[in-house]
Amino acid sequence: MSATVRAFNERGDSVESPTSGDLNSLLRGLTLSNRFLVVERLDAENDEYYIQAYLRDDGAYWLEHRDGSADAHFRTSCRTLPILAQVVTMWRYQLPGWRETLTWTAWRDESEA
Repeated sequence: MSATVRAFNERGDSVESPTSGDLNSLLRGLTLSNRFLVVERLDAENDEYYIQAYLRDDGAYWLEHRDGSADAHFRTSCRTLPILAQVVTMWRYQLPGWRETLTWTAWRDESEA
């Protein structure tokens, strides 16, 4: 059973219940003027369940996910769009193994450094 989700990007494009094809298209559309894609769970207990991709200046991506609170906020880096799309799609459909595809670290707020 898949979660109820919405995907949106920096440009303001939004897709309710995105398919894997929608996610691939939105991720391929990331540019230096449309840097991020957020996929959020609408059926979660709060609004802190999401995965987000961000296109960096060097062409690689930051990928972060949050599972309900600041204590469950992680990020990683990814250089290839197919792997990025795989992880985001697996997260969207709650498929096992998405966390193991990349190495995640706890989110650290750089403003506190």
